[in-house]
This record gives sequence, C-alpha cells and structure tokens, in this order.
Amino acid sequence: MFAGIAFSFARLGNVHAMSHPVSAYYNVPHGVANAVLLPVVMEYNALADHGRYRKIYNYISDIVSDDGEFRPQMLPYAVRRLCGEIGIPADMMTAIRQSAGSGIERSDVEKKISAMAEDAMKSGNIAVNPRTSRQCDIEELYRRAL
Repeated sequence: MFAGIAFSFARLGNVHAMSHPVSAYYNVPHGVANAVLLPVVMEYNALADHGRYRKIYNYISDIVSDDGEFRPQMLPYAVRRLCGEIGIPADMMTAIRQSAGSGIERSDVEKKISAMAEDAMKSGNIAVNPRTSRQCDIEELYRRAL
C-alpha cells in the first residue's frame, strides 16, 4: 500500500510505462518486467541524473562511492547485479520465454516493438520521465532490453 501511495504522487517514468505492454503481450509478471527494464532505462536517464544515482548506488551496493569516484553508469550495473542475485532474468527475451513459452522467437518480439512502444507512449508516466522520450527512444530501449 505504501508503495502505491508513493508512486501515485511521484509518477513512475519509462520503466513502468514500458512494462505494461510487455506484461500484456507476453504475460511477463509486471514486477519482473519492471526489474528487467530498470537498468536499461537508468542508462538512458543517466544524462538527466542530478545526484540521485550516487545516493541510490550507495544504498544498494556493497561499495560506497563518494562524489569524486562515482559515475552514473555504475548504478545500472549495480542494479543488474542485484537483480541477478535475486533471480530476475538478465534480459527481456529470457523473461518472455519464461512466461510465454520457449518457442517465442526474438524476431517475433522485434516485430511487436513498435506496437508496444506505441502503447507505452499512451501512459502518463512517459511525460514524467526525467529525460524526454519519443516513440523511437522507447523502441530503442525495448531493443536494448531484449
């Protein structure tokens, strides 16, 4: 409940907007889709980081970083490592195959990227992402996540 209250005030950005179509098209659990997409979108949003990435990194990493040695790209790496430790698939294709069946081909998913991105763009969460996103950006993020 507290998480719901928090994100109703803060909004959620590209990760959440992109995870809904993945769940709808391929039955990937919403939380798994979010976790797989998170580091990909974090890399994209790194240009819009204003010090929050270092703070989050210090919370989740076993290596505390001061301002002088931290680079925003370190956070997505730490998130990927954490996801791996708790059994989250390393990429969206693996998550899709686990949920929708091993017979799903990458080429079939790639054909749906445009439609999924179009669906994601309808979410109000895109508008509050820290970095402006167009449909072509969302399509590229899906490709990176695969």
